[in-house]
Amino acid sequence: MKRRCFLKSLGAGAALIPMKSFATDFIGAVTPQTYPVITGIDATTSVPHLIAALDSFWERNIPVTCVVSPFDGEGAPLSPQHPLARVLSGYLLGGSGIELAPLTADLATLSQHFQARRAQGALAALREMLSPVERTLGLPIRVPTLACHDVARPASPMAVRSAGVFNILSLPRASAPIVSQTWENGVARLFGGRLVDLFQTGEAAPELPAATQNVDYLSATSFAQVEVDDLKALTDRYAQRLAQQEVDGTASLLPVSDLQLRDAYDFKRSICVYVQSSLNAPAPDAPSALTRLLDRMKLPYLQSPALAGPSASQLAIWVPTETPTHGGEPPPQPHPVTLTGVSATGAPLLTTTRPLSAGIAVRLDADPASHLGIGADGVLTLPRRDVDAPITPESLQAAFTGLNDVVVVLRSDDFSDDSTLTALEHALTRAKRTSVTEFTSLEKMTQGMIPNGPLPLRYRRVAATQPELTLRKLQLSEERRAELLEDAQVAWRYLERFTHPETGLCPSTVDSSPGGRLHEAVTMWDVGSHINGLVAAKQIGLIDKQRFETAIRKILPNIAGRVSDDRRLPQGWIRTDRTRWGNRNFDASDAGRLLASLDNLHRHSDFGDQLLKLVASYDLNQVIIDGEVHSVTDGKLHSAYVSHSAHYVARAFRRWGHDVRSPYEVFEGRSEPDGQMALLEAVATIGPIGAEPLLLEALELGMSQESAYLADVLFSTQLEDFRETGRLICVSEGPIDTSPWFLYQGLQLDAETRTWAMDTVGQEPEYRTPEFRDEYLAVSSKAAYLWSALQPHSYSDRLRAYVRENAKTDNGYSSSIFVRSGRATRNYTDLNTNSVILQAIAHQLTTSG
Repeated sequence: MKRRCFLKSLGAGAALIPMKSFATDFIGAVTPQTYPVITGIDATTSVPHLIAALDSFWERNIPVTCVVSPFDGEGAPLSPQHPLARVLSGYLLGGSGIELAPLTADLATLSQHFQARRAQGALAALREMLSPVERTLGLPIRVPTLACHDVARPASPMAVRSAGVFNILSLPRASAPIVSQTWENGVARLFGGRLVDLFQTGEAAPELPAATQNVDYLSATSFAQVEVDDLKALTDRYAQRLAQQEVDGTASLLPVSDLQLRDAYDFKRSICVYVQSSLNAPAPDAPSALTRLLDRMKLPYLQSPALAGPSASQLAIWVPTETPTHGGEPPPQPHPVTLTGVSATGAPLLTTTRPLSAGIAVRLDADPASHLGIGADGVLTLPRRDVDAPITPESLQAAFTGLNDVVVVLRSDDFSDDSTLTALEHALTRAKRTSVTEFTSLEKMTQGMIPNGPLPLRYRRVAATQPELTLRKLQLSEERRAELLEDAQVAWRYLERFTHPETGLCPSTVDSSPGGRLHEAVTMWDVGSHINGLVAAKQIGLIDKQRFETAIRKILPNIAGRVSDDRRLPQGWIRTDRTRWGNRNFDASDAGRLLASLDNLHRHSDFGDQLLKLVASYDLNQVIIDGEVHSVTDGKLHSAYVSHSAHYVARAFRRWGHDVRSPYEVFEGRSEPDGQMALLEAVATIGPIGAEPLLLEALELGMSQESAYLADVLFSTQLEDFRETGRLICVSEGPIDTSPWFLYQGLQLDAETRTWAMDTVGQEPEYRTPEFRDEYLAVSSKAAYLWSALQPHSYSDRLRAYVRENAKTDNGYSSSIFVRSGRATRNYTDLNTNSVILQAIAHQLTTSG
């Protein structure tokens, strides 16, 4: 038997061959390995030309890997009836030496999550395209290799293993020496190789420095340059040259799927033993003859009762993906869940009798036609093999054979006598001796496949917490209602005491310490908050309609805007002690807040026509370019798109008829799990997130899908910090009573560890140090009331109670309470804090039962 033919038979028996002797005796430690690869095969490839080239290799028993795009020009999967699918199926069924590697061109530019998703999608499309082959052979096509374009800074491909992929070919733009990379979970990636030009005197390519591995790339896109017969002659000459090198002992010709079978890569396939305990067992984890054998052999296993349900596709295991690092808690264990379907947005719907830890739902599927990997529903599908009675040495050997990761299901009732236990012990011993096989737990197997990094970790933690955060209508007791009315009167003090009697405007901050002062300049954000505070005061009953309308009539003339560079726009800031006096700049974020408040006022007052005329007078179209709102500083436009306010601003502008884009809106065309990951990635590139304007959006514009998810992310992470450290965390933007006087505080999503980051208006480096962050991390008083109004939970109740107890002053609520010292900014408060607290209280009082 030729070496290639032997390698080809490995699908059945490689797991039983000691790897070291196999690599030495059959692959050769000295002879360089050459992997012939044809790229550029897609729906437009000339079938006759492709046949001519493939025949040249087949006639000489040379294995060749075909890089194939399984999609048409519109991105739709090719059908089994497509000419390309039929030709490739013929070669696979004919016993040729070809293997297939789907092309996922941009794979290296994607995050781990979307690499896993792209791998799952590409393999699913390829297998659907070749489904007649699988039906004829009765076996799934093994596709351990993906190909992608080479890029300057490729991302880690570790998570493609979830789809059964172990090798990545990074297609070079020019011939270059081979460079290989291997990750700890066994995924290998090759860069470089020789670009073969068949049309230059038939030479293979420029010679490269001697190497133990090389990839020869032929491009199918060039085949149609010549007639079919001429191409056949050229590929014959090239294939003959390769065959002669093998005869001479200067090359060993291999398919790329054999790349992992090298000593250097230390490839391991994982086997998890899943013991289904007897229904008659006294307890789900009661010892049995089977588990005692596994314990004696020191093999890990998962044990649970036999799963029963309407269909196998609904049965899954929730697999924890983290080990607790605090409190001495025992590690969470995998446990059965039932997948009841998916929501209208593609999220998995599951039922469970236990609380979920950070983890992932794993479906164990015995159907060879199933598509493995992480699906659009966020569920990881792994292959399972059931060892059914009657138990034989042959059935046991087959269960543990192969090169793919697998979960082997054993039923304790089937292993109760000496003969079956002895046969199992022999099969397990043989498998253990195979250096390519590693017995592992389901947790370790899963953790070695799923996406890693701060964002996937945060996604899984939020997913585990979300059942706890289910929104429900809050029933307010009379005592709670009385407390909220009392709290509203405290917040109202600020607006009542400091509003200028002539302009109707209220200063942004007040420093009531000796020598302190009013800050008489206010932004449009501040004015928007003031308007919303007045609307809330009327709803609560702190002022009557007449007093409310008088206050609004004073404010509106001050926000008529200013003409500059032939544009009338709301000003960057105005004075509260002078009528219609301010600068000529324009801030897009602040304008969004103003428009949201004017929309709120429009819905809750009789100022409708006046507000329509006011907003129509603004030349907002002149600062919207390609759907992005721009700020104006000294006459120059600057995009405000890369901002956490941009989504809120877009929604506010749309209320007034302006078409504005948002960087958060990434859900279109994606399932909910994919959309949530895409949102986390988009948000992380902008910076840390705080409570505002996420929660303001809910009060004023109705909560969008994007902001609702980010609110869950932020709240669950604050809750997580509290449960681990006992600290009350409630981050937002707001003033403090010391330099730099105003801080943006939020969760930094892409940090390796949970990080509450902060920044300043001027982005001064001295305020970005860990020491400053620890000293001035603060509980935001307004954010505490926002959470209390929008997220019913014992933690939000705790936040509100803490602020009630520590932040009340004669001038309203203190802006902040420092986490480390517990000191409130008692002599320092602001318009936004007290107006937002009024909004939050009005929301609770008017929407609760």
